Amino acid sequence: MINFSRLFRISGSVAALSLVATAAYATSIVAIKTGDDIFIGTDSKMLIEKDVAVNQCKITKMNDTYLVFSGIPALPASSFNAYAIAEKSFAGKGPVNMRLDAFDKAVQGELQKAFEKLRTTDDKLFSRWYTDDVQTRVALQLLVAGVEKKGTVLAMLEYRIISGKSEPVKLKAIKQNIVTKPGSDQPKILFLGMQDAINDLMKKKDFFSDFDEVRNINEWINAEITAEPKLVGGPVDIIKISPKKTVWIQHKSECPEIDAPVVKPASKK
Repeated sequence: MINFSRLFRISGSVAALSLVATAAYATSIVAIKTGDDIFIGTDSKMLIEKDVAVNQCKITKMNDTYLVFSGIPALPASSFNAYAIAEKSFAGKGPVNMRLDAFDKAVQGELQKAFEKLRTTDDKLFSRWYTDDVQTRVALQLLVAGVEKKGTVLAMLEYRIISGKSEPVKLKAIKQNIVTKPGSDQPKILFLGMQDAINDLMKKKDFFSDFDEVRNINEWINAEITAEPKLVGGPVDIIKISPKKTVWIQHKSECPEIDAPVVKPASKK
C-alpha cells in the first residue's frame, strides 16, 4: 500500500524545469522539526521520460525559502510547470505562508486542467493513480521551509485527486503547518512519498529513545532505497534550517549553494 504523506508526532521526554511527467510516488522525503530547527532529507532518484532514472537534488532554493516537490510538478503536454509558478510566488518578500497561499491560488486551477488533459490523453499514465496499492491519489505536494523574524517555518501543501477515474478531475487542497515550541526537544516528523519500508522499520526498531535527526533520516530513506530501488535512489541529501544559520549536512554538487542572508530573530521584549 502506498501512502503519500503522514505527520508523526512524538510525545514523551530548482530542479530542472524540463522535468516530464512521472509516477507520483517515485520519491522519499522526510522533514523533521525539533524546536526551531528544521531537517529535510530526500532521495535523489527522479524518473523522466519513459521512466528513465536520473539523479537530481530535490531540495530547491527559491529566494529565501527551500522547497521540495513530490508528485508531478511538470506536465509539458499541457504546459503546466509548478516550478515556474513557485518562482513567481516565492520571489517577493513576506511571510512564508502568505507566499505559499499565493502559490496555491496560482497553481490549483492550472494543476486541475493539466490532470484533466492527462486523463483524456494518456490513460496509461493517469491510471497509475487508480491502482489497488494507491491509498491516496496525490497529484502534487510542496514542502516549504524558511526563516522569519519569529523563527523557522515548515509547511506542506498537498493536492489530492478526489474524482473517479472516468470523471472530470477534481482536486482537494490540504495545507499543514508544522508547529513546534522553540527550545522543545520533541520533534514532529513529516513523511512524503514512499514510506512502506519506513513503517516496517519503525515497528522493529526504537528510533526515539535516543533521537538523532540526521541518523534517522538516513536510515529511513535508505530503507526505502533498499525496498524500492526502481523508484527511490541515493545519495541522500539533508539540509538543516535554523534561525541563525542554514547548512547542508550532506549533499550532492547539484544542490543549490547557501548564500542568502539570514533573517535576524525578533528581539525579546
